Order: sequence, then structure tokens, then C-alpha cells
Amino acid sequence: MRQDSLAQRVAPFFGLLYITIGIVGFFVTGFDNFVQNTNESLIGFSINPMHNLVHLLIGIFLIVMATRPSVPVAEGAVLGVGLFYVTAFVIGAVARDNLTIISMYGYGDLENFNHLVNGVGLLTLGLISSAQSQSRMKRQGLA
Repeated sequence: MRQDSLAQRVAPFFGLLYITIGIVGFFVTGFDNFVQNTNESLIGFSINPMHNLVHLLIGIFLIVMATRPSVPVAEGAVLGVGLFYVTAFVIGAVARDNLTIISMYGYGDLENFNHLVNGVGLLTLGLISSAQSQSRMKRQGLA
């Protein structure tokens, strides 16, 4: 019997959320001005087609990795995406024009705060899942 980790159970929901945001975002922005600042937003978050594509790809990545039978792959993917979002926050906070390719305007941008929240949330999920998996392996005498 396969024992799914917390990351394998929760990451597909994050993935589906990001895919939905990406698709809905394309309805707002279309596909023109792919990497330009479009001044368009989705419920207050700055977006452009490139930003939509990034969300779409991250969502697909999370779903694919979380549905693999390997627990470390799923946990690593969640930790990696969390680190990616925290890094995006730091890059966005350092200078106002660092993330203009995804239509963001620095630390005061609501999307930058969203990156921090998502990053910390995914890192927390990955770390808790990893700790639970390690504990389960120790109980089973595998670690």
C-alpha cells in the first residue's frame, strides 16, 4: 500500500490554483505585449502574459511532481517552488525594476507580497512533509 506524503496530497491543490490563475490571467491580458508592463491586474495582482505562463508552468510542475510515486521528488518540488517564490520576493524587493519582465513594480507591489506568502507556505509544507516522511521511515526501521 502506497503511503502518500503531505506534499503529495497538498501540492496538487497548489498546482491547480496556479494553473487556474495562469489561465484566467490570459483572459485578462491576452497574448500581446508578452514581457511588457501592461498595467493589467487580476484581483489586484500585477500580471502580463509572461507572468501567466510562469504560473501555468509552476502549476503543471507541482502536479506532475506531486503525482510521482517518489516522496522525495514531491517534497523536493514543493521546497524548490517555495524557494523560487521567496527568491522572486527578494529580487522584487531589492529594486523596483528587477521583475518588470513579469509586470511587477518592486516591494510595494501586492504580487511581490504574494510571492513571499506563497514561498513561505510552500517551504513550510515541504519541511513539514519531509519531517513526517523521515519520522515514518525511522518508525519502519528504514532510516
